[in-house]
Amino acid sequence: MAISARIPSTLEANKFIPAIFSKNVLVALKNKLVVVPLVNHSYEKELVKGNVLYIAQSNVTEATEVVAGNEGTSGNVFDTAAITLTIDQWWERNVTIDTMSTRQSHVDLKKYAEDEVAYAISKKIDSTVCTLFSALNGGTVKGTDGSAWTATVMRDCVEILDKNDIDEDNRVWVGNPSVRTDILGIDLFTRSDYFAGEAIPTGQFRKNIYGAPLYITNNLAANPAVGAVGAYGCYMHRDALAISIGDDFKPLVVEQPLKHQIIVHGEALWGVIELRDKGGVAIYTRSK
Repeated sequence: MAISARIPSTLEANKFIPAIFSKNVLVALKNKLVVVPLVNHSYEKELVKGNVLYIAQSNVTEATEVVAGNEGTSGNVFDTAAITLTIDQWWERNVTIDTMSTRQSHVDLKKYAEDEVAYAISKKIDSTVCTLFSALNGGTVKGTDGSAWTATVMRDCVEILDKNDIDEDNRVWVGNPSVRTDILGIDLFTRSDYFAGEAIPTGQFRKNIYGAPLYITNNLAANPAVGAVGAYGCYMHRDALAISIGDDFKPLVVEQPLKHQIIVHGEALWGVIELRDKGGVAIYTRSK
């Protein structure tokens, strides 16, 4: 039912009834940025200048049986090629606003532009890390594209890292919203009588699953295979992947008075690399 007309009808047309514009802008919905903090950042402080960082790595050797009267053989623990971390990602985002609008708008246009520029760069960095998931574990991906995560698939992933002697601390699960739904449907993780303590009566899954927290993001890399419907999630240790980001990027406001406009500019330089192939395993998700 339409609202009643005004009397006289000219009240609204001649602006006797004001239209109020909110100062609170409904900002764009943003994907959660969760993956970057989960990987190794320890090399950032070393890559102050230059674009390539060589990371030397040792290797294991086997003990030999002692034979009395004989000198033991010497092993080489430095027989593994260095890992090369290259800063090869350079991305930017600009937002242009005319100076008349900045003066007349009832909201801080520059502030919202700065927020959106920073988010665009952050999302790209997060997505770049996610593209490395599918190459972990020699490129062998667990599960089936388009199928739900199951307790069996997740236990298989735990076993893979255990057999690879990967430290149990700092392991994480990374999935997308379809994975959250899958986990909530696994009775093992939602029944309150499964746990000896800290029962969760709300039906929400525990913070840790097989000793590792689950993080949900919308930035996973999609499975590029023809007809594929899922993406690549992951179970990994912090040292499976590494990232080095240049100087902290902050949006820069460039004034162009002769053009009567300002440009809110943001850019970032970074590089990502697989550190330990055996430190993680990709898992197909049910949907993208």
